[in-house]
Amino acid sequence: MTSERSERLADDFAVVNAEAVAFARSCPVAAWQAPVPGEEWTVGVVLHHIAEGHAGGLAWLEALAAGRAVTDSPADLDRRNMEHAGREGGYPVEETVALLVHNGERTEAALRRLSDEELDRTAPFGPAGGQALPTEAMAGALVGHVRGHLDHARAAAAGLG
Repeated sequence: MTSERSERLADDFAVVNAEAVAFARSCPVAAWQAPVPGEEWTVGVVLHHIAEGHAGGLAWLEALAAGRAVTDSPADLDRRNMEHAGREGGYPVEETVALLVHNGERTEAALRRLSDEELDRTAPFGPAGGQALPTEAMAGALVGHVRGHLDHARAAAAGLG
């Protein structure tokens, strides 16, 4: 059974993901290829990272909600992020928008399905050194992941104008 907490978390996620989609759709080519200070990636790679991050975050969310440990280490995340950023050819706007929408809808739906019991459940979280993490904290981190990267990408694009 869903809860008011899960609805609020899903609503927050939906809002920030819609902002990312709108920004990606309206981003000029020059801005899409602009480097993002502190990220070491272009705006387009940052936005694609957000979209791919939805899928990884969803897997973590579902594991924690079920009481299963997330075994990824910080080194695993660094390696995957480097592989993502290093792919040849970059990421086209249309592909990135489609991925933001698709993975965003899946993540939002999963957030809406969470019960209070699942939100309160904790399990070891490898990226945090194996510390127990409540599912609700992971849900909040999904929103924060999008917001943080989106703010950086917007600042880089605004710096071109």
